[in-house]
Amino acid sequence: MANNAPAEGTTAHDRHATWMELFFDLVAVAGISQLTHLLHRGPSLGEFALYLVLYLAFWTAWACITLYSDVARDHTHQGLMLAAMLGLGLMAAAVAGVPDRHSTTFAAVYVVLRLCTAQIWGRGRIVVDWPVAQLTVGVLPWIVSLWVGEPGKYWWWAVGLTIDLYLMFAVSGERMLAQAQQKLDWRLSRSHRFDGIEVPKIKAVHADPEHFGERLGLYVIIVLGEGVIAVIDAVGAEAWTARVLVLGFGSFAILAGLWALTLLFGAIPRLMSGVDPGSGVPWQHIMATHCGVTGAIATVAAGLGMTIAHADGHVTTGIGWVLYGGAAAYFAITGMSGLRSGADWRSILGYPLPCMLIAVGLGFFAVHLGPIGAVYGVLVLIVWSLLWQTYTDGKWRTGTGPARPHRPSRDEPGAAEA
Repeated sequence: MANNAPAEGTTAHDRHATWMELFFDLVAVAGISQLTHLLHRGPSLGEFALYLVLYLAFWTAWACITLYSDVARDHTHQGLMLAAMLGLGLMAAAVAGVPDRHSTTFAAVYVVLRLCTAQIWGRGRIVVDWPVAQLTVGVLPWIVSLWVGEPGKYWWWAVGLTIDLYLMFAVSGERMLAQAQQKLDWRLSRSHRFDGIEVPKIKAVHADPEHFGERLGLYVIIVLGEGVIAVIDAVGAEAWTARVLVLGFGSFAILAGLWALTLLFGAIPRLMSGVDPGSGVPWQHIMATHCGVTGAIATVAAGLGMTIAHADGHVTTGIGWVLYGGAAAYFAITGMSGLRSGADWRSILGYPLPCMLIAVGLGFFAVHLGPIGAVYGVLVLIVWSLLWQTYTDGKWRTGTGPARPHRPSRDEPGAAEA
């Protein structure tokens, strides 16, 4: 495994996703599609909890491989990427059989992927930016679950993922690197065989911020793309009545609004399009935000598809909570990310907090709103968020904002250079 270790000390300029990385992301397309189908059964509270566990596990495995390809750069082992792609594909295929069958297969493949990705960095290297990629403590409950039946198996999965989440925020990569170096120095100092030999230095492995930000953004596009497919499929499966077309338009507008809020405006675009090393935002917050935001978008998209499928009926309690629960989670995560990124309370009180509270409230009354009321209730929250964000960003300013840079005319000095 050491021969496939990522390279250090190189700097990439204008680096973009490779064909291998784009091909690898196709498995994420399949995975999101399979995961959101779990919600089409209702869902009950237990099924929704299982969906969250499976999504977090799939995202974690994807993120570990994506981080490896980002760090390895041109030294990425394509055979390893294809093997990991096959593993994620097996996990996605197993989702359709959960909880009735294939649960053990899902867990077994997840264990293999996590154990392998923990070793691909090579000896003497520490992934400073996201050490969870190397830590396998959270995998132990998954191993135990292989010999446990349902539903106890799923509790073990939840325990493992909870450990990973704890380690994500509790373990500092820099501290982990320093402790590993101290431990190595102490061991070698106690052996006379290494007298006079310089102690080797453990190498810090860092991600390429701009490239990894692009990879995170592409995953957001994948999730939104699955939402577009779900809406198109739902509209195509129904008779094209005015109600269905109105629902389809509203659903598309919601997805477009989520695209704009996530990748163009709001508190988190820099998390998706390139991390500013001087921003002070830790990588664990970036990864947690990405996981939560994409999971929330996928949930809302699934709710839109199910609502369209019930265009001539009523919105069930489960569908209502999928739609508004996903929206509430999106606004909550956006607000927390904004605070962590340095946004003031005025911005948080402008749309993330009130929209989250309203979404929770509407979740209780979704069964009384009807399909159109449920969809357009979410759309109102999205439109308000966009209006507030664009206004606070100065997009509405005409003559009251800062003066624009003067463009010299052709007759003025410097016009040719301009």
